[in-house]
Amino acid sequence: MSAADQVTRTLPSREAARPLRRDTVRLALVGLALALVCGAVQLATGAWRLPLGWDETVYVSQVDPRVPDAFFSEPRARGVSWLAAPAAQLTGSVPVLRAWMLLLAAAGLVIAFQPWLTLVGRRVVLTAAVLFAGLWVVQFYAGEVMPNLYVAYGATAGAGWFLRGAADPDRRRGPLYALALSVAFTALVRPYDGGYLAVALLVAVLAVRAWRQPRLAVAVLAGLAAGVLPWVIEAYARFGGLLERIKGAGDAQGGLSLHNALGMNLETLNGPLLCRPCTSGWPNPHTTAVWWLALPLLTALGVLLASRVGRAREALLAVWCAAALAVPYLFGIGYAAPRFLIPAYALLALVVAECAVGAVRSAQGRWRVVAAVAVAVCVALQLSGQYAIMAKRTARQQDLRADDQWLVARLADDGIRPPCTIVGDESQPQAFYGGCSSQASDRRNTTATVPGVLAAARRTPLALVQYGPRPPAYARTWPGHKVVTPRTATVWYVFLAPRPRA
Repeated sequence: MSAADQVTRTLPSREAARPLRRDTVRLALVGLALALVCGAVQLATGAWRLPLGWDETVYVSQVDPRVPDAFFSEPRARGVSWLAAPAAQLTGSVPVLRAWMLLLAAAGLVIAFQPWLTLVGRRVVLTAAVLFAGLWVVQFYAGEVMPNLYVAYGATAGAGWFLRGAADPDRRRGPLYALALSVAFTALVRPYDGGYLAVALLVAVLAVRAWRQPRLAVAVLAGLAAGVLPWVIEAYARFGGLLERIKGAGDAQGGLSLHNALGMNLETLNGPLLCRPCTSGWPNPHTTAVWWLALPLLTALGVLLASRVGRAREALLAVWCAAALAVPYLFGIGYAAPRFLIPAYALLALVVAECAVGAVRSAQGRWRVVAAVAVAVCVALQLSGQYAIMAKRTARQQDLRADDQWLVARLADDGIRPPCTIVGDESQPQAFYGGCSSQASDRRNTTATVPGVLAAARRTPLALVQYGPRPPAYARTWPGHKVVTPRTATVWYVFLAPRPRA
């Protein structure tokens, strides 16, 4: 090839790269704007100073040098702890930690949706980013040390890079590396979800002739292997092997079997943060749940409108990966939490955005203005409703977690100060707040073995804190008293182990 031919071939690629760079900058600006909006929401609702929740205290305690490590059960993975580590190592300040996680969430939003710019266009991507980030559950968990939002980012990026790699005529390695990295990141923060994503992508490789490229399958499998490797190593180091850890993870989730949790997920759509145990009956949905009930229709319309502009495969892959990540939580466990479906929402946001953008694009003349205004009004109503839910959920969590901190302060008056141990129904967060150890040796983190409790009572001051007035047999001779928390009027019964002799 002559030098002139090389220049001729290079110029179009450079020209094509300029719009992509501009769209990436636009997406980054949207991510920054959404970070500022989420920050304002966190400030307005008080979420920025919300004490750490149960699961957060488990993850943060693994990397916070100021508190003892909490019991780390079989299904958990350390990826999210490593994400929080820079802030947790530096300071014990909750606002600093929340700000750090919010910055990570904003960066993750941009990284997750960036590969879709060349696949579906900037209007769809920017609309999807706004719709997804506007959900109250995303705004709430943007500042929390929890894995589900980062599963969403990894899965969205992975599906995008899969499509980019499949459509690359030059068969470059860059998209494959990005695909493998996305799958690895997803598995690192939540191995089971990483597995669901990998299976969905491997099935796509087999199902679509244009995607039957061994290099795509290799990238997915390599990413999955790299992501689950720390989890597998820990399985042999702490849990007696991989099969034992997998079995323990299933037991911790109440056993993996067929359930109908659709009604449970509708019941928890606007909170509480966890419904366990949860009834399977269909609740009467609030008006703010209309979007969730309409989601299947909006998804179908999005696929239809995407097919009209030649993007049916992109939309269908997003739907397929969303289903692979949602079905285990909709039909595989007998309880629900709104955060479980965050990954599915991220992928479906792209399809719903196709619906919104396609509806405006299909309108003609003055009707296009009407369609644009109608879409804008629907989005505005959705965002305002989500903000109201965010404020309500945050206030409820503030009361619950502040009461736990108040209770720990009362325990300090009883002599339960570091080094110390707390056991009971909510032992883990209470122990974290008090700088104590928590005795939790079973897979659900709710009880402790009797020998473990008695051994801890001989070493440190120990308190048994439970909801019921009757202590277990080993604590029947311990002095006890009733405590009522000020905000939620929760009744606790505190039993203090006899002090160890010098």
